[in-house]
Amino acid sequence: MTKQQNLDNQASFSAPIEDLQVRIAFLDDLVDQLNDQVARQNVEIADLKKQMQLLYQRVESADLSEGIEVFDPLTNIPPHY
Repeated sequence: MTKQQNLDNQASFSAPIEDLQVRIAFLDDLVDQLNDQVARQNVEIADLKKQMQLLYQRVESADLSEGIEVFDPLTNIPPHY
């Protein structure tokens, strides 16, 4: 095998390896971005859960028996009828 053939073989092997290395670098970056997004969404979901718990507590502690009439479909006919 001549020196030129050896260099050609090395070049033919190194190009696909470099392409794979570039793809891996882009995939690593994408994984990091997605991980950051998931972490932000996790914090947001936790905040929303806390807000929902507070709302449930407020509704449960409110006295809803006063001021709310019992609905009777026979007497409470909507105005469009």
